[in-house]
Amino acid sequence: MRESFTRTGAIARRIITQFRRDPRTIALLFIAPIIILTLVGYVIAEKTTPVSVGLVDFDQGATLSAGPLTLDIEAGSLLETALTDRSLELRSYASAEDMLADVRDGKLYGGVVIPPDFTSGILAGRGFGDLRLIVEGSDAMLAGDISRRYAQALQSLPEKLAQEHERVVPPGVNVPAPPTTPRAPAVEFTYGGPELGTLSYFAPSLVAFIAFFLTFLLTSVSFLRERSSGTMERLLASPVQRGEIVVGYLLGFGIFALAQSLVILLFSVYALGVKLAGSLGAAFTVEAALVAVAVVMGIFFSFYARNELQVIQFIPVVVLPQAMLSGLLTPIDTMWEPLRWLAYAMPMTYANDGLRAVMVRGWSLGSVGKELAVLGGFLVLFTLLASRLIKRQVA
Repeated sequence: MRESFTRTGAIARRIITQFRRDPRTIALLFIAPIIILTLVGYVIAEKTTPVSVGLVDFDQGATLSAGPLTLDIEAGSLLETALTDRSLELRSYASAEDMLADVRDGKLYGGVVIPPDFTSGILAGRGFGDLRLIVEGSDAMLAGDISRRYAQALQSLPEKLAQEHERVVPPGVNVPAPPTTPRAPAVEFTYGGPELGTLSYFAPSLVAFIAFFLTFLLTSVSFLRERSSGTMERLLASPVQRGEIVVGYLLGFGIFALAQSLVILLFSVYALGVKLAGSLGAAFTVEAALVAVAVVMGIFFSFYARNELQVIQFIPVVVLPQAMLSGLLTPIDTMWEPLRWLAYAMPMTYANDGLRAVMVRGWSLGSVGKELAVLGGFLVLFTLLASRLIKRQVA
């Protein structure tokens, strides 16, 4: 029995010694969770970051009267103040059509239309009349965030009307306060809407994340094995150039990565019932650009690993931050500003934007040219970086 404990203790001491000699693993155990939890805390906290929405204010105001005394009141301006208090940045428009055009083009996240009889409707006891809230709708979380802020603004409007009534009515004059009845906002969706379903809303981000994660992991492990087996040394001993090695592996791994991404997309649409507003070809093109970037990133980061355990350590460093900051968990534009800078330095952000535009908005491939161009830039960048890391002694 004592010998058994001795042997068991020896194995345990060997493992502990290995960990003590591997500072990267120690950092992963203690620092990575803190970083991830910090990101999650900032990402999912209730947002106060300003969000841009349009405003069309047709309100003509109304008059309160008591005998010879007449007082003008305009509830539309009070609603503007309430919306601003909820960190909604208002961009004024002269017509609802112009504002809706910018919402459809993705230049605005939503808009509010205040009808001409808004104040008179309140005075007549009709509540908040025919207010309209329009949201762009391709991002369910952002649409929900705007709707929440709008509802909070409406709930604060009765108090603002009461304060305005006290301000304009002289002491001792009996002018009844305007009756108000808050109501839930009626939301109009430019794209998507409740009928789209939760899965269809999140499908673009999930498709991008799954394709990127699996491609990055498989490429990193496979390329590490190529180095460990001595294949890279034999290639470098041949006339082949370093850049040609990276491009060759990109093409080799890329064929399987593209096949995998096509399976993910087809299964999502035809097996899971994800609604696809745009073309399948356009969605696959955006996804293909992302997996190509994942391949060269896998090759690049595999040079910093000596075994498969160290490859796994790149997941919380490379993959998880992209999932949390690319719009999968929360809208990028409501994040803390430094996190937004970090989000726009990640390829998955542009893939999410492109896939959402195609799958939810129904945009054509030409409309996501900017996203494809940025992904192409990431592809070139990591191809060049990986080429510079190749040396004759890599195993």
